[in-house]
Amino acid sequence: MGLDTHRRKISDQKRTAILRAAKEHFLKSGYTAAGMADIARDADVSTATLYKHFRSKEELFSAIVKEVAFATGDYSGAIKPGDTARDVLYRLCRIYLAIQFGNKANALMRIVMAEVPGVPKLAADMYDFLGNRRNDSLMTVIDEMIRRGMLKPHDSAFGARLGGGMLKEVFIWPALFRADAVLPADADEKIHRIIDAYLALYGPDAKD
Repeated sequence: MGLDTHRRKISDQKRTAILRAAKEHFLKSGYTAAGMADIARDADVSTATLYKHFRSKEELFSAIVKEVAFATGDYSGAIKPGDTARDVLYRLCRIYLAIQFGNKANALMRIVMAEVPGVPKLAADMYDFLGNRRNDSLMTVIDEMIRRGMLKPHDSAFGARLGGGMLKEVFIWPALFRADAVLPADADEKIHRIIDAYLALYGPDAKD
């Protein structure tokens, strides 16, 4: 291993440690109360090193949101051989909800909503990273389903927002107002009702 490669590896490890520590502090204390010195201490780096990687607390928080967004927006491989449209849509819903509830996306959204008046760019970044990236990825899958005849031709951009909107209405919005919210026991039943509504509009046999 060359010296430059070694240095890059150490730098990447420090960046990962900073992001991990920062996420814990933001989730525990909120954006305003989280201190950069405290984050550096828990990441086992100097404050100077922290600022070398992230020029401001806002930039650091945005990096965390972006990290969650990249996981949230990955729907590659959502279509499996032999799938029906319902199979694919169910898998999309489950991926969507797993990230929202399992990767602290709901908690990060609460922090952003609380900080909008003072730091509006946080909200803009979350909408861009978490909203637009996810919709773009969903559109790609919907377009492929249309191409395969699993859905009738329709505006995939609108379809992605419609499907995501139903998930938000049933699962996400209620969770944003409860810090201890988890997926309900009847989540599968609710997911299939959402899929019923989507297929009634866009299923291959849906009436125009």
